[in-house]
Amino acid sequence: MKKQPIFKLVLLVCIGVLALNCTNDDDNQNNIPADTYTSLSSLVEALKEEPQSHDITDPSVATVITGDDGTIFNIGANTFTDDDNNVITTPVVAKLSEYLTLDKMFLNNAQTSSNGQLLITGGSFNLTFEDENGNPVNANPFNIQAQMTIQTDTTGLGLTNMDYYVGSVVTQDGREVVNWDLNQQNENWFNDGYFNILGLEQGLSNCDVLYDMAGETATQFEVSVSDITDYSQTTVWMFIEDFPSVVMITSLNDAETALETYAGSIPLGLNATLVAITIDENSYLKFGSLPITVEGDDTFNVTVDYGTTEELTQLVSSIVN
Repeated sequence: MKKQPIFKLVLLVCIGVLALNCTNDDDNQNNIPADTYTSLSSLVEALKEEPQSHDITDPSVATVITGDDGTIFNIGANTFTDDDNNVITTPVVAKLSEYLTLDKMFLNNAQTSSNGQLLITGGSFNLTFEDENGNPVNANPFNIQAQMTIQTDTTGLGLTNMDYYVGSVVTQDGREVVNWDLNQQNENWFNDGYFNILGLEQGLSNCDVLYDMAGETATQFEVSVSDITDYSQTTVWMFIEDFPSVVMITSLNDAETALETYAGSIPLGLNATLVAITIDENSYLKFGSLPITVEGDDTFNVTVDYGTTEELTQLVSSIVN
């Protein structure tokens, strides 16, 4: 009977040690210098900026909307109709997002490629209209003219050859991406530093030109990411230095050991910076970057480490600015 208190004391000490170890493990987890996300998709959504709201109080008269980054929209009178083709005269709200620089394109998941081929971009935006209750309304495209400032460096890249592309959000390799297609149902031209579009469709719009591969030896490359075996929560962005363009690399190679670009989509000698982003098995954000020059059918490896969303955006800003 006298030994029982000693036994209880030992038992309490053991329980205390175990509890301390658990607390230390929790503290170590909490001290990881990274933000957490449930998935790569949740990170993509968190990075997107809130659209601007511009009120059109009287749609029966012409109005002008100017975006925060300088895009101008001239909207004619009686542009909006409901599903029964009745002209809307009550207030309408324009929802606008401008992606005129590569970092804005990254933040808003607006890549610059068309069916796997690189685009030289002068910028893009997303414009939609809704009624006072938040319901979408129809708009006559040829009652809307857009004037977009060109903020990317397009020196020597044949800027006057750029055209109006419309974007659609598609699922590619399990990831949400934007694909751009040439729109030939409108008029577009350059004037006084603006790219003008008459016949503007609602949704994603871009001032682009397809990268001309004539005279180039087209190739592709692979990118592996440190400590990654399952690429379902990993993606790689490529910020091109030779001309303004940013694309997401999403396709797995045949062995499923790396991500790869499309065959014949990359010009030999291309200079770019890769940014690999992953959400690990504990939901922590990890990322890293690697400057590259494409010399052929290359394989690159990007080392990633823990970090915050703010640090990720700062990294991208330092690459493109």
